[in-house]
Amino acid sequence: MSLTRGVQDEYNRILDGYGAANKSYHDCVDYLSSLGFTQDQANNAVHVYRKGGPTRAAFRLSANQRDLLLDSFGAPHKKPKECVEHLMKQGCTYRQATSAVYKYRLERGQIDG
Repeated sequence: MSLTRGVQDEYNRILDGYGAANKSYHDCVDYLSSLGFTQDQANNAVHVYRKGGPTRAAFRLSANQRDLLLDSFGAPHKKPKECVEHLMKQGCTYRQATSAVYKYRLERGQIDG
C-alpha cells in the first residue's frame, strides 16, 4: 500500500470490505494504519467515511431550498444533529448540511451568532 495521499473512494472501498460500519472508530483507524497509511490519513479517511463518504455535494443548496427542506422536516422543533442527518439523506455533504443548519438556526434567532 502506498503512503501517498489516497482517494476517499479507495478508503471507502477498503473500509467497506473491512466491515467498518460495525467496528469502532479506532479499530478502523488501526486497520488503515496496518495497511501502510499514515495515522493522519487513516484518521481523516475514517472521519469522512463516518460522515457519509466523499465530500462532493450532489447539488448546490440555495437558501430557499434549505428553508424548504428544513421547514418541511419541522427543523425548529428538532435537534441540530437530526437536521444535519436529514439534509445528508437529501444529498448534502456533512459540511454543506452543518453550514445550512447553522445558517437556518441563526436566521431564525434560535442561536446567537
